[in-house]
Amino acid sequence: MFRKDSRSRTKRVKKLDMNRVKDFKWELDQILKELPESVKGNIKGSVYAKASKLGIKETKEFIIQKEKEGIISEEMGRKIVKLLYRYARYRS
Repeated sequence: MFRKDSRSRTKRVKKLDMNRVKDFKWELDQILKELPESVKGNIKGSVYAKASKLGIKETKEFIIQKEKEGIISEEMGRKIVKLLYRYARYRS
Protein backbone atom coordinates (compact mmCIF):
# COMPACT_ATOMS: atom_id res chain seq x y z
CA MET A 1 0.00 0.00 0.00
CA PHE A 2 1.09 3.53 -0.67
CA ARG A 3 1.39 5.89 2.25
CA LYS A 4 0.79 9.56 1.77
CA ASP A 5 3.59 11.71 3.14
CA SER A 6 2.32 13.26 6.35
CA ARG A 7 4.46 16.36 5.82
CA SER A 8 2.82 18.38 3.10
CA ARG A 9 4.81 21.37 1.91
CA THR A 10 3.28 24.78 2.05
CA LYS A 11 3.88 27.03 -0.89
CA ARG A 12 6.78 29.38 -0.31
CA VAL A 13 6.09 33.02 -1.13
CA LYS A 14 8.38 36.03 -1.26
CA LYS A 15 7.65 38.04 1.86
CA LEU A 16 9.37 40.61 4.03
CA ASP A 17 12.51 39.37 5.82
CA MET A 18 11.46 39.66 9.48
CA ASN A 19 15.10 39.65 10.66
CA ARG A 20 15.70 43.01 8.95
CA VAL A 21 12.35 44.67 9.64
CA LYS A 22 13.75 47.67 11.57
CA ASP A 23 15.98 48.65 8.66
CA PHE A 24 13.08 48.21 6.25
CA LYS A 25 10.79 50.44 8.30
CA TRP A 26 13.46 53.15 8.60
CA GLU A 27 14.14 53.17 4.84
CA LEU A 28 10.40 53.17 4.06
CA ASP A 29 10.00 56.15 6.39
CA GLN A 30 12.77 58.00 4.51
CA ILE A 31 11.01 57.40 1.18
CA LEU A 32 7.62 58.56 2.51
CA LYS A 33 8.85 61.61 4.48
CA GLU A 34 7.39 64.07 1.92
CA LEU A 35 3.82 62.86 2.47
CA PRO A 36 1.43 64.35 5.06
CA GLU A 37 1.51 62.47 8.38
CA SER A 38 -2.02 61.02 8.03
CA VAL A 39 -1.32 59.52 4.59
CA LYS A 40 2.22 58.45 5.51
CA GLY A 41 1.05 56.35 8.48
CA ASN A 42 -1.64 54.66 6.43
CA ILE A 43 0.73 53.77 3.56
CA LYS A 44 3.50 52.61 5.93
CA GLY A 45 1.16 50.37 7.91
CA SER A 46 -0.44 48.85 4.84
CA VAL A 47 2.87 48.22 3.06
CA TYR A 48 4.38 46.59 6.16
CA ALA A 49 1.32 44.42 6.88
CA LYS A 50 0.89 43.23 3.30
CA ALA A 51 4.62 42.57 2.76
CA SER A 52 4.99 40.57 5.97
CA LYS A 53 1.74 38.60 5.80
CA LEU A 54 0.56 38.31 2.17
CA GLY A 55 3.65 38.74 0.04
CA ILE A 56 5.69 41.12 -2.07
CA LYS A 57 3.54 40.63 -5.19
CA GLU A 58 0.35 41.72 -3.40
CA THR A 59 2.15 44.69 -1.87
CA LYS A 60 3.42 45.77 -5.29
CA GLU A 61 -0.18 45.68 -6.60
CA PHE A 62 -1.26 47.84 -3.64
CA ILE A 63 1.47 50.39 -4.40
CA ILE A 64 0.49 50.54 -8.08
CA GLN A 65 -3.12 51.13 -7.02
CA LYS A 66 -2.03 54.04 -4.78
CA GLU A 67 -0.03 55.51 -7.67
CA LYS A 68 -3.13 55.38 -9.90
CA GLU A 69 -5.19 57.06 -7.16
CA GLY A 70 -2.61 59.86 -7.03
CA ILE A 71 -1.74 59.32 -3.36
CA ILE A 72 1.95 58.63 -4.06
CA SER A 73 4.10 59.61 -7.04
CA GLU A 74 5.42 57.11 -9.58
CA GLU A 75 8.98 57.75 -8.42
CA MET A 76 8.01 57.09 -4.80
CA GLY A 77 6.22 53.91 -5.83
CA ARG A 78 9.25 52.72 -7.78
CA LYS A 79 11.50 53.33 -4.76
CA ILE A 80 9.14 51.39 -2.47
CA VAL A 81 8.98 48.42 -4.86
CA LYS A 82 12.78 48.39 -5.14
CA LEU A 83 13.01 48.47 -1.33
CA LEU A 84 10.53 45.58 -1.03
CA TYR A 85 12.58 43.35 -3.30
CA ARG A 86 15.78 44.24 -1.44
CA TYR A 87 14.24 43.13 1.89
CA ALA A 88 12.38 40.08 0.56
CA ARG A 89 12.99 36.39 1.16
CA TYR A 90 11.05 33.22 0.50
CA ARG A 91 8.93 32.17 3.47
CA SER A 92 5.97 29.87 3.93
